[in-house]
Amino acid sequence: MTVNFVVDKELAGVKVEKAIKKKYPTIPMSVIFKMLRRGEIIVSFLPAQKGQVLRFGDTVSFEIEDRFLEHKKEEILKVYEDDNIVVIDKPYGIPSHPDSNNEYSVVSWIEDNYSNKEELPQLCHRLDRNTAGLMIIAKNRQVLSEMLKYMSRRAIIKKYLCITKKADLPESGVLVHYLKKDSKKSKVYISDFPQDGYSEVVTAYKIVRQKDDLQLVDVEIKTGKTHQIRAQLAHIGLCILGDSKYGDWKLNKKYKADMQALCAYYLKFEIGKKGILRYLDGQKIVKETVEFPVDIEGFSSINVYKERGLEI
Repeated sequence: MTVNFVVDKELAGVKVEKAIKKKYPTIPMSVIFKMLRRGEIIVSFLPAQKGQVLRFGDTVSFEIEDRFLEHKKEEILKVYEDDNIVVIDKPYGIPSHPDSNNEYSVVSWIEDNYSNKEELPQLCHRLDRNTAGLMIIAKNRQVLSEMLKYMSRRAIIKKYLCITKKADLPESGVLVHYLKKDSKKSKVYISDFPQDGYSEVVTAYKIVRQKDDLQLVDVEIKTGKTHQIRAQLAHIGLCILGDSKYGDWKLNKKYKADMQALCAYYLKFEIGKKGILRYLDGQKIVKETVEFPVDIEGFSSINVYKERGLEI
């Protein structure tokens, strides 16, 4: 199928790969980068370059298979479903909840797929817009209440993979800091010591491997606060690649990364043998392949079962 569009005011000044992802979020970043390398994306009659900034009025065209342009509700994949919960794989660029622009969100997907149900399913937690990966949805209030109880007592293990700036740190460790949220600035602050208005945040990390000035890092969150991973890792020098808020702008510019390389890939239920969800005790849900929104050899796509150093 041939895709054509004209760059409007909203997309003017945006990099070509990010503009395409914004207009067609079902197209994987890896596919967009491959088309750019092959010269298959044409901007105003010339092959586009990765990182090329679009101008108002530019024409963008490319050929792509129909399967990459399916309806938005299909891009959020069900990884697991039973009578009580759904686990989905959220792509990069999609918010958990609708925002002021009324963009398509995970909540929109729930409404698309479950509007005929007596009770609309609810999110048990959220992921940032530019973080991808596994999310748990409860199908009714009773399940939601039980799931939130398990999360509050850290009975659901959640692991993330991320690409970070290389730092001279121990191979693994447990980080204990204190976090304060500034809602007006949509930002959090990290302290090494307890302070008024700060909550304790705990994150375990393991450096899986290194290449040049980058590292692949496995992260397990013990608490679940806003921007916890991004801010806490940045605080110790492990800035996540592509993070415009807490990251290293020089590193982001070097790799032309404008979306954080952070993905929730692993869930394990350690909830015990009581309650309506007891059948989940001991179960794992794993995202086999993690695709990061960057074009870096050895880092763009990770098979978690083949990656040495990951404990699945």
